[in-house]
Amino acid sequence: MPRAPFQVLVLPFRAVGAQTEFAVLRREDMNVWQPVAGGGEAGESPVQAAVREVSEELGLDEPVPLYPLQTTASIPARFFSDRGIWPTGTYVVPEHSFAADLTGVEVKISHEHTNIQWLDFQAAHSALRFDSNRTALGELHERLAAADLSLPVG
Repeated sequence: MPRAPFQVLVLPFRAVGAQTEFAVLRREDMNVWQPVAGGGEAGESPVQAAVREVSEELGLDEPVPLYPLQTTASIPARFFSDRGIWPTGTYVVPEHSFAADLTGVEVKISHEHTNIQWLDFQAAHSALRFDSNRTALGELHERLAAADLSLPVG
């Protein structure tokens, strides 16, 4: 299915006692740590793409609560091989951010990743390569501390 000109970023988190852990995954193709990330497919909304990406990349059998975040980013379209099929004048691709509560959920990473780590905020922040990933993680960390997650969307 053709890739749509948008990206989703999903930050998995879980409660472990009174602490929160965040999942970072080692991408097989780029050898970097990041949360769940992927492109939308033709006809999908960002929410639908986020639900699909979480399920595919973490091997989930059941849906999990998915929370929208305010963090957005722009990624240069030249980094995507599908750019040629997008509308003329597509120079940047928006990245929409979400959080997924995986408390009590077992994950099985996909072939797109070589490893997963569950880390506290500081360690996860240090592991992430991309600024947009760190910004979304910081927003999620602050929202969890303030008990201010939006209502789930997926």
